[in-house]
Amino acid sequence: MGKIISGREGPVFGMDSSAEMFEKLKFESSRLQGAWHPYDSFNFLVTAWHLFEDWTNSDAPKASCRMKRQRRRLPTSMNLVLDVVRDVVNGSKHFQLNPNSAAKRRVTEVHTGDEVGFYEFYFHEELPAVTVEDHWYFSIRVLHNLLMRYFEWVFNDSVLVEEFPAELLDALLYCNIAERRSGPSPAIWLFGIESAYRRVEKTGATGPSSDGQDAI
Repeated sequence: MGKIISGREGPVFGMDSSAEMFEKLKFESSRLQGAWHPYDSFNFLVTAWHLFEDWTNSDAPKASCRMKRQRRRLPTSMNLVLDVVRDVVNGSKHFQLNPNSAAKRRVTEVHTGDEVGFYEFYFHEELPAVTVEDHWYFSIRVLHNLLMRYFEWVFNDSVLVEEFPAELLDALLYCNIAERRSGPSPAIWLFGIESAYRRVEKTGATGPSSDGQDAI
């Protein structure tokens, strides 16, 4: 006999905890990093959002991993990233937002990665991305890095709820281009940067590969 579903319990295939949902996110992460394909971006962000928003219900009320997903315990910049994920997930799933979701929307512009301009040349990547309030810029690569480091902290019970990773906060603030500090880029932000520029020129910058296909 199978598992009887009752009350508000939802039927699920193969997962019973947020820790297992995190394993699914790792799987989506490995696929996404292969080519930053829109389909993989969709799957990764949907999993990340529901892991944050809904799967806390699978954990004990006082579990560390549950408390680390409470908005009031997170820095403003981390909440902004979660708002971005919510917006992109809602847009991807529903195309048009309902009035409530539209009122809460933080994303102001979506980028394909193909835009051309002085600002784009210096600050944007050749990957899908979003802008918030004109100066916060998140490519799918950077969103991936920020979210994976966030959830690594969430599910590390040896790190206290009050100990939000300093290196993650540094990477989050680096996404504010208008107030970006000088010096080396944060390691979390920088991870996978070589994949952000899809075309390699003879000089090592950008351009088509010799076989006519874009080089990854």
